[in-house]
Amino acid sequence: MLPKILLIGHLYHPDGEAHLAARSDLTILPAPSREELLESARTAQAISPRYPNLADAEVIDAAEDLVIIHTSGRGTDAVDVEAATRRGVIVCNNPGFGRIPVSEHALFMLLGLSRHGREHDAIMRAGRGWEDRLQKHNIIRDLQDGVLGIVGLGQIGSEMARKCSAAFNMTVLAYDPHVSPEHAASVGATLCPTLEELLGKADYVSVHAELNDETRHMFNEQTLRQMQPHACLVNTARGKIVSQDALHRALTEGWIRAAALDVYEVEPVGPDNPLLALDNLLLSPHVGGLTESFMSGSAMAVATKMLQALSGEPPEAIVNPEAWEPAKQRAMRLLSGG
Repeated sequence: MLPKILLIGHLYHPDGEAHLAARSDLTILPAPSREELLESARTAQAISPRYPNLADAEVIDAAEDLVIIHTSGRGTDAVDVEAATRRGVIVCNNPGFGRIPVSEHALFMLLGLSRHGREHDAIMRAGRGWEDRLQKHNIIRDLQDGVLGIVGLGQIGSEMARKCSAAFNMTVLAYDPHVSPEHAASVGATLCPTLEELLGKADYVSVHAELNDETRHMFNEQTLRQMQPHACLVNTARGKIVSQDALHRALTEGWIRAAALDVYEVEPVGPDNPLLALDNLLLSPHVGGLTESFMSGSAMAVATKMLQALSGEPPEAIVNPEAWEPAKQRAMRLLSGG
């Protein structure tokens, strides 16, 4: 009997879905109602959720035969990891695929803010390019020899540090209480003991932290006020790390010069979101990691590792390894027809 796999939303690339369809009883629910989701989860042995559809505690508890939940990217905020661990269900992610594309997107946003790309495009289209190009609000600051503050020095943050240190000779400061000074130095960065120290020195701040209780609303009124008035904020990590209300005030009241966002507190962003009216904010629709290589690679990794776990073999990147033994026992029972 083929294993039952549930995708809540499509994988990033059809190759992954085709791989699963040939080897499993595959169900894809692009935008399920709550009732449809719970009903399909009851028989699922593997689930891959896509935000905003969540594999929360109710979904996990409904899936009696569940062995593995696999996210599409690095983030696991679409999964109740604690509930999965309690049930003996492993949670896997794709930690390596976003390093290059997300760091490149963050660099694109950094350059866009530095060179006033959004503003210059707008005044050109309005026929005011030469008249307005030297206005005070369009003064360009070089990235070269500037100070970049990186919050979160994991794989993506480390790649960002390497790029900016090598390409632009930037002084790279980093805040991450979970890495060593030696690691920071190896990627061209210097660790700051506090976030406040980093914010007070950086011309640009790029966020690459994971979302957890420690980082949720890490950027709020207090921390945004600690940034320099000419500084810019880039967030390509998780939307809930930055308070939207506080950022709106920071940009409208001049606490900081500008910001760039690829991620948001609530996604998708509705047309009434007040951020859309700001002209000192560069926006993109959560596409930082969505290059062709990432989408194909991550989709195939999800498919491969789910089938691997269902065969009783431990996949890579288990975020709750303590759940593997009960998950393996469940997989073996299902394989034997029990």
